[in-house]
Amino acid sequence: MNRFLATLLTTGALSASLATGIFASSQPGDTGKAELAAQLQRRAERLEWQAQGTKGVPRAHLEQQSVRIKNLIKRLEAGEAVDPQEIDQLLRQGPQ
Repeated sequence: MNRFLATLLTTGALSASLATGIFASSQPGDTGKAELAAQLQRRAERLEWQAQGTKGVPRAHLEQQSVRIKNLIKRLEAGEAVDPQEIDQLLRQGPQ
């Protein structure tokens, strides 16, 4: 239980710092980008939480999805062009 609580608190602190960084650097036209990044971050956190209670190959799959989403967030923050279909696929993929 302690490990779960520590993981949950760490994830919360990380997401808060990420969201703060996104909003602090956002410009008026970047609101959609910030909302998308927040939505993707929530999806990654949900996958990490689900992975905590899973073992074996399904856990690895959930963790892999989470990493892919985090990489996509980094690309968005860096200003790289991202295919909207890739975003939709990552948001729909796997257990919700």
